Amino acid sequence: MSEVRLDEHAFLLEVEGIVARANERSIPLRAIGSVGIYHRIRDHPSARGIYLHRHGVAHDGTPRFKDLDLASLEKHSSGIYKLFVRELRFAEDRETNALFGMYRNIYFHPHFTIDVFYDCLRFSHEIPLKNRFPPGVTLAPEDLFLGKAQIHVVTPPDLADIAALLTAIPLGRMDRAYLGTRLGDDWGLWFDVRTNLERTIHRLSEWTPNDRGLTEENLTTARRHVRDVLEFLDAIPKTRRWEKRSQKGTKEPWFEEVDEIR
Repeated sequence: MSEVRLDEHAFLLEVEGIVARANERSIPLRAIGSVGIYHRIRDHPSARGIYLHRHGVAHDGTPRFKDLDLASLEKHSSGIYKLFVRELRFAEDRETNALFGMYRNIYFHPHFTIDVFYDCLRFSHEIPLKNRFPPGVTLAPEDLFLGKAQIHVVTPPDLADIAALLTAIPLGRMDRAYLGTRLGDDWGLWFDVRTNLERTIHRLSEWTPNDRGLTEENLTTARRHVRDVLEFLDAIPKTRRWEKRSQKGTKEPWFEEVDEIR
């Protein structure tokens, strides 16, 4: 995985252009992951200040991106191939696309790698994406949140992403019914999301205000918004399926191992 070889403005224009060209062909294609989160929060000063600490910052205070993750539906994979390879002349990872094409495709823009995930956000858990493609460049905030917070082996950049997203888009602006339905029926997902929220609060407590957009007010707001989601997780109604699985706890595996293709 190499770093994106474009500045912030040029990279986001490329992302928006790719999504727009897919929309013109009636292909649902949305940004997810770190890039999707940044696109959602980039105009929120406090959230941007937190986001800038996920991988460190460049000398001019701009974010660094590793690659572009996109989500779509597998039934549109041939249309995405035509758009990326035949029209935009991107190269493809033929081996990966042949072996895992039902779930994931990899393409190579001249300046960055593109991962396309199909039908669900399948990392440590699965977040189905049917009927989850709103207008715009990214998935809905709820799915951006679940896509990050579901990860079992979470990294400091992942925690920064969660904190930045919840700073800009608190629980009150999310679809609480959707989150409650998804998390109240799946103990394993609920457990990893809750654990990662606790880790996010701990991570925020390690940071100190500085001159790169991170203030004490930013940190206080972020911690409060994360705690709001923790309280929500504890309060949501749980299904019989959730209750039954919770009795086994961590004595049995509750997440899928994630294999890195590249």
